[in-house]
Amino acid sequence: MSYLVLARKWRPKFFSEVSGQDHVVKALQNSLKQNKAHHAFLFAGTRGVGKTTIARLLAKALNCEQGVVAEPCGECKSCLAIDEGHFMDLIEVDAASQRGIDDTRDLLENTQYTPSSGRYKVYLIDEVHQLTKEAFNALLKTLEEPPPHMKFLLATTESEKIPITVLSRCLKFNLKKISEENISKRMTEICKEEGIEFEDKAIDMISQAADGSMRDGLSLLDQALAFEDYNLTADQVSTMLGTIDVNFALNILSSVLTQDKNSLIEALDAVDQLYPDYSDLLDTIASLTQSIAFHQVIGSSEKTNSNDNNPLIENFAETYSPELIQLIYQMAITSKRDINIAPTTKEGFTMAILRMFAFQPSEPKSTNSPVKPTDNQPNINTSTTAVKSNTKETNEKEINGKMLNPKQWTADVSRMNLTGTVKQLVSHCMFGDLKDQTLKLYIDPENEHHLINRAVVTLNEYLLNYYANISKVNIQVLKTNGTTLAKKKSEATEEQKIMNQSRIKSDPNLQEYMDMFDATIEDG
Repeated sequence: MSYLVLARKWRPKFFSEVSGQDHVVKALQNSLKQNKAHHAFLFAGTRGVGKTTIARLLAKALNCEQGVVAEPCGECKSCLAIDEGHFMDLIEVDAASQRGIDDTRDLLENTQYTPSSGRYKVYLIDEVHQLTKEAFNALLKTLEEPPPHMKFLLATTESEKIPITVLSRCLKFNLKKISEENISKRMTEICKEEGIEFEDKAIDMISQAADGSMRDGLSLLDQALAFEDYNLTADQVSTMLGTIDVNFALNILSSVLTQDKNSLIEALDAVDQLYPDYSDLLDTIASLTQSIAFHQVIGSSEKTNSNDNNPLIENFAETYSPELIQLIYQMAITSKRDINIAPTTKEGFTMAILRMFAFQPSEPKSTNSPVKPTDNQPNINTSTTAVKSNTKETNEKEINGKMLNPKQWTADVSRMNLTGTVKQLVSHCMFGDLKDQTLKLYIDPENEHHLINRAVVTLNEYLLNYYANISKVNIQVLKTNGTTLAKKKSEATEEQKIMNQSRIKSDPNLQEYMDMFDATIEDG
């Protein structure tokens, strides 16, 4: 007895068994319930998503002996004949091999005859986009006004190649790629029915490799079962697919994040011995960093893929800055563009990892979030605190470092080698107090938006190294009219503006023009 592949053996026989195309199934069933099925349907989508399957189910529903029903019975002669592929009134045409005008004319000559055993004569034309221009033209009239006993079901993977004149005569349904979850669920059901021992991870790996195609997934499942003695393990699937364990990618990513050169060399050597697909390995690294970024932005309560279940992902998300994770992700995906023009794919991959290792943001990530004001403390907000912990380093700073003079605070701030958000923050900080080597700074509530975690931590570390006579920094939100560098600059700018306006108004040349043209001066 010949073996029937899983994709054919487990092809859905009812609408309820169709995976991932609920939007199409629901619309078809509603039209069948009302007995208002259109005369021409077009099913468009990539390979293996159910175009032909849904078309055959529609043919069954139209010709079921129980009547036009939303769900075929699957037991009558018509349903069984369609399942077995020998129903006389379901004519399946492969447009890839019967694409000419003569083939179309032969097909249309039989449309005048009524069904031999069914309720409707159904023409299922697969890969319809491959018909010639002349064949499409020959089909137009019949497609627009077919006999009442006829239905056209068209399927295509490239709907953009179909003439608009044909599209306008059809009810078009766009089928989506099937999600990994739906493919996994379906394959799990099949394995249980077939009595196959399997590992969940192996099913997940095949589902991911299927890339949205149920047929591809079931074909890979067939291949994996043939690879070993009709059972399914993650190791055998990994070997068959030529993929490597995600832990190898995690080791590389961990070495990059921790800046551990020796660990990175070991991780790269371990990968090289497996002769992997380096492009796929970059995809894995990009996927891991996406999972880390998801945790950082959304949180760990939601899961986006199987990588999120790894405890290292959450640890990385809490330890490293979002800027670093985003940068590594960007390097991973852009390196895929360059890897094929490198001397070898291995060298292209290695260079990508070296970029990730070498080019990293200098600002560290803070794990402390600013505390918002409470009802009992409406005007003060303790945003962050930093403490010197190295006694030897402190002693050296006391000998060689700069001493903080409160009267020179704004002058010191103007000389500090800081940029960006950190410079903005310190410019809006007013000197508060210096007691027991604790520097207290105040920031006005209207400037509280400058209290970005990473900027606060970077400023604190800078101040601890800049001044020898402080070992602790404390920034608080407080309504005050004190002096800050930003305020002094603003006042200086305003003074300069007033002076400029005064000079302009007293300029004799300008006065002459004003008198000549009866003009006025607008402020600003």
